[in-house]
Amino acid sequence: MHIVATGSYCREVSVELPPLKALAREETGVSVRRIGRFVQLALIGAGRCVNGLTLPPETATYFTSGRGDLEVTLDVLVQMYGQGHPPTPFSFVNTVGNSTCFHVAQTFGVRGRSQFVTSRYGPLESVLRLTALDMARGDVRTALLGSADMCTAPLAAHRARIGVAVDTPVGEASHWFLLAADRCLGAPLGVVRSVRSFEDDVSLRRHLDRLELDPDGATLAGGQHLGRDRFERFMEATGIGAVWAYRDGLPWYDSQAGHAIHRFLTAGVARTLVHVDGDPSGRATLMIVDAARPGATDPTRRLRDRRSAR
Repeated sequence: MHIVATGSYCREVSVELPPLKALAREETGVSVRRIGRFVQLALIGAGRCVNGLTLPPETATYFTSGRGDLEVTLDVLVQMYGQGHPPTPFSFVNTVGNSTCFHVAQTFGVRGRSQFVTSRYGPLESVLRLTALDMARGDVRTALLGSADMCTAPLAAHRARIGVAVDTPVGEASHWFLLAADRCLGAPLGVVRSVRSFEDDVSLRRHLDRLELDPDGATLAGGQHLGRDRFERFMEATGIGAVWAYRDGLPWYDSQAGHAIHRFLTAGVARTLVHVDGDPSGRATLMIVDAARPGATDPTRRLRDRRSAR
């Protein structure tokens, strides 16, 4: 999959939740009524990715989150279990993560297939695998794919809910990518070479042994759920000596792998990113992303020029 454009929002939340409505309007150019914080986060990241481009109408929308719209979920639980009432229709509808896909698709004028994927571990990897499958089948040619993770107040309760220590910095983030199955949108920023899941570390290490990786041109990054011992074993298996600690300074949220891809493509870290992660059950994930060759045409500028020509 070719990554044509990327956009990102990430902010630590230390006291109060920062307002997002004005920023969502600024990044998308439209004012969307009756949406909550979760949808606003998605629109901010997607707006920074699209950045004024006119997308192909059949572009699909893929969206993921580690825990979904916590604001709406908590509201529904209070209505049902705290007050003993059925949830209001508006709240109930918004518990479905795909409603965010609707707002993203409507805002940017696309009408392709819409998919919401949630996973406590590796949410971004999960939605990338689904998108890759659809593109390999020829069902999807272009896609707007992203993640969003939110905080809820009070932060002490939020930290307890997501299972982190009381002094852990927490934050909100939204990472989005415009993907194409070929070069139909111009020269890419990078290419997702591989995104796979493995039942255990042994299976992943066997796969790494078969890969033809250039250790001198690659950097290895470990995800947020991968312990130090597991990471060092993977480092030995790849032979890659360069380690990229992209999570240093990041607040905790569920889709940090999105930050890794975004920063890799915009900061010129290396030619190839090898990203490994895992979960407490022993499963492992692998993402390999190649940066575009030096001197490639800026795809954002090319699409803007195409739009101006219209």
